[in-house]
Amino acid sequence: MASARSKKHSSNEGVPLEKYECVEDSECVIIHEVFDDTTPPERGERELDKAMAGKHSTIVIEPHELGEECVKYIRVGNALHKIAVLSGLTALGIYAVKPVYSIPFSAVSGFCAATYHFSWQFDNACKYQVDSKGHYLHRIPLDQLTAAAPVVLVRRDDKVRKKLHNTIAVASGLLVAYQIFDWLKS
Repeated sequence: MASARSKKHSSNEGVPLEKYECVEDSECVIIHEVFDDTTPPERGERELDKAMAGKHSTIVIEPHELGEECVKYIRVGNALHKIAVLSGLTALGIYAVKPVYSIPFSAVSGFCAATYHFSWQFDNACKYQVDSKGHYLHRIPLDQLTAAAPVVLVRRDDKVRKKLHNTIAVASGLLVAYQIFDWLKS
């Protein structure tokens, strides 16, 4: 079981951030649900932003609404990535059979890769994945949790992911450019 030593750190915004020593020499951050009338709901959002900016390996979100909102946001980014990769690969594969059919797939791939690049790439949330199966529960100090079903975010390196969808989107985009150039030339 993880060690439950807690350290409180305060920020310029006056939001204390509790870090817990976790298994595997990493720090967990638990964003606790607060049930008093004096704490603004934005406090959890500020704590989450601060935890993500701190590049913690594991973040546990206890407030249900904040956790669900974060899960939805991460899923949209994951969907954009997958659509960019799959439509780009489809465009490259279809080109060998019927070149004109690859154009819409290339356009979708380029659009999704560009949307991800401009909207998600520089957001700290894109570095995290949701642990929906509970594989990382052993990392967190369970005795410190107050919620029955918290959302657990795990930090992942996404450099390969970005390179993959950008390379495929560029390749399918170049393919479309070549098709249009060839069509205008004839």
